[in-house]
Amino acid sequence: MSTAPEARPAAPGGAGGAAIDEFLHTPARLNVCSLLAPADWVTFAFLRDAIGTSDSALSKQVAALEQVGYVEVRKERAVRRQTSVRLTEAGRRAFDAYLATLELLVARARGGR
Repeated sequence: MSTAPEARPAAPGGAGGAAIDEFLHTPARLNVCSLLAPADWVTFAFLRDAIGTSDSALSKQVAALEQVGYVEVRKERAVRRQTSVRLTEAGRRAFDAYLATLELLVARARGGR
């Protein structure tokens, strides 16, 4: 049985409203996705250092993203073990939908529709 929260892309909600994807809205996951979006593969160490978190906290968030199919994790063994992460197509679509919802909300707050 899955213990990860259900991931749903942002969808219109209410009377002309917009719903935030609560799964991606978690600050740690949002940080991970924002760093992965412009890249192909990103090392775990880079993510950890850029976000300023511990290995265990980052590992938990990456595992949650992997469980819902938003990221792919690759572990390589050269001289020492290196873990890399990238967004999957589903993850990229979900993140793009999340950003579109934020853009809508920002435009609305600034008087646009």
